[in-house]
Amino acid sequence: MFYVPAPLASPELPAKEVLGVGAATWDRFVVVPEFPQGDGVTQALELHEQGGGPVATALCVMAALGTPARLLDTQGDDAVGQAILEELRMLGVRTESIAIHPGARSALAHILVRQRDGARHIFFHPANCPEPDAEVILSKSFGKVGLVHLNGRHETAARQALTWAQEAGVPVSFDGGAGRYRESIRDLVLGSGLRILASKFACAFTGAGSLESAAEILRKDDPELLVITDGVKGSWIWPRGEPSFHEPAVKVENVVDTTGCGDVYHGAFLHGWMQQWPARRCARVASEMAAETAKHVGGREAIRRIGSSVIQ
Repeated sequence: MFYVPAPLASPELPAKEVLGVGAATWDRFVVVPEFPQGDGVTQALELHEQGGGPVATALCVMAALGTPARLLDTQGDDAVGQAILEELRMLGVRTESIAIHPGARSALAHILVRQRDGARHIFFHPANCPEPDAEVILSKSFGKVGLVHLNGRHETAARQALTWAQEAGVPVSFDGGAGRYRESIRDLVLGSGLRILASKFACAFTGAGSLESAAEILRKDDPELLVITDGVKGSWIWPRGEPSFHEPAVKVENVVDTTGCGDVYHGAFLHGWMQQWPARRCARVASEMAAETAKHVGGREAIRRIGSSVIQ
């Protein structure tokens, strides 16, 4: 459990917020002894429900740690959409930039979690909401936003946000999740100055066969920060103008579920970056929080527990 006490702004100046462009989901977790094969009945050991989505979860971490955060998204007016909004608000994420569409369906995932090792099998029912339009939101954001966070979802809105950020001089971060690379989002990655990518994403983006080769290609245009994560192997960090380093993963004796660990890592790292922490502290806190997440079902439970411990 974590509390990171650090002022975000002087009393005279309001804190800059992080604007995330991404898709929030609702996740229903079923913990099972083994994944089912063929016909039959499997007894559920535990049932859990909470919100999900890479950008949304990262924003929840930032908001819980004290960084103002707002999500640009679109949802239906169904019960799932209402649950998504309620939890985001509970965790401190601003939701006024989420467009609600009457009669539309919000995104829902059913996730089987194997008890012995935290392995997952996901059944995903996507939303059918129209894509969000960022133009109106961005026109009202001048001077308020200190970082735009993307992961390639809502491509048109993400591209609008990227263009706006470049014109306004606002930094852009990109979350490249494992297995999520597609050629159509290449410009979003290249347009970002803060790149936190899973090793599989980095290799798919570059066509490289190793993490080192991928990093060399990703650093050719001199981004402010490159981070490549690789699960239990830890993360490799290249801050501009500083020595690169490896941050070992924090060992977890009994992994319950790995859902959201990478999203929490992103949120914690970017919170530290907004606080102007050294990169090593950002990476250490991010690794600690990712490990805490693996001790619980779902990516949001560790966020809810923030508050009683201090990371120096």
